Amino acid sequence: MNSSTSNSRSFRVRQWSWGLIGFLVLFAALEIAVFRNPDLYGIEYRSAVGQFAELDQSFRHADARRITTIILGDSQSKDALRPNLLAEAAGRDADSIFNFSISGGKAYDIYRTYMQYADRLTGLKEAIIVVNEHQINTYNVANDMKFRYFAGLRDRLRVLDAENYGELTLGWLSKAFDLRSVWSKMIQSYFKNTLPKRPVTEVWQPGGLRAETQNEPEGLTAAYAEARADGWFAQYNLTGLQVESLEALLDDLHDRGVRIVILQIPRSDLFEEAVIRKYPAEQQAYLDKIRSLAQQYGAEFAVMPNDSLSLKEHFRDANHVNPAGAAIVSREVARQWLS
Repeated sequence: MNSSTSNSRSFRVRQWSWGLIGFLVLFAALEIAVFRNPDLYGIEYRSAVGQFAELDQSFRHADARRITTIILGDSQSKDALRPNLLAEAAGRDADSIFNFSISGGKAYDIYRTYMQYADRLTGLKEAIIVVNEHQINTYNVANDMKFRYFAGLRDRLRVLDAENYGELTLGWLSKAFDLRSVWSKMIQSYFKNTLPKRPVTEVWQPGGLRAETQNEPEGLTAAYAEARADGWFAQYNLTGLQVESLEALLDDLHDRGVRIVILQIPRSDLFEEAVIRKYPAEQQAYLDKIRSLAQQYGAEFAVMPNDSLSLKEHFRDANHVNPAGAAIVSREVARQWLS
């Protein structure tokens, strides 16, 4: 081999090497600055992941030192327990209450959301944890975008199986891949001109995420209630990551000396009837588990009745209250647990 051929090959190898290095540097920069940045997903802040950017924006405007009471839960408590309503009914400062509830939140998401802010809650004295049956069902956790947003390698290893190991492992390496279903929908919304007109920095509200107020289509029907119950109890599994996450949350709050109240807040009669008719054993297992954990960590547990709520006047769908229902539920929670 002559020297000119050798030099040409070496030059091509150097070109390829520098090209690969350049690609890796660009990829890493995009991962850190774009795909791992919650503000990207906050552009479409109603999405499962985008809501975290809105929640963070709300918390940035709060005086964390003044927060003594927090709410932790899912969309039920996001809609029902508004800090301004709770404060007014309890005779407290609204700035002392913050609602960390997230839409679709399961125990893992709720715990990880709390842990993002826990160190800054230096004045925390009490926590209201709103629970329901779906939150501690571990089934299909690996496909939840909120799980993927938070989960590191250790949590992913907990839920790996023969079908998802490649997806979860590659997703740990690349959020661009992991959350592709989220940002690809944002691109589609952009070209359809359906992205929100205002950024998350302009739509946040004090004390946590905004409550949903719109009525669901057919949301006040028995068929809707049954479909919701079916979704909640699909392949019901009270072992593994979700239950352990709830226990980790209780353990952290207990160690801090925080007063803990665990509540199941009202759902409609339609929903309760569907659950009792189709899933009585699963519901009893859930109640037994929550009572056991409450006793273990010195928490109070109560299932709130819906006696004062009517389907058409106080619910926007079978298991979420509307603003009129929120006023009643917030007032009752304040009377019993915050006054």
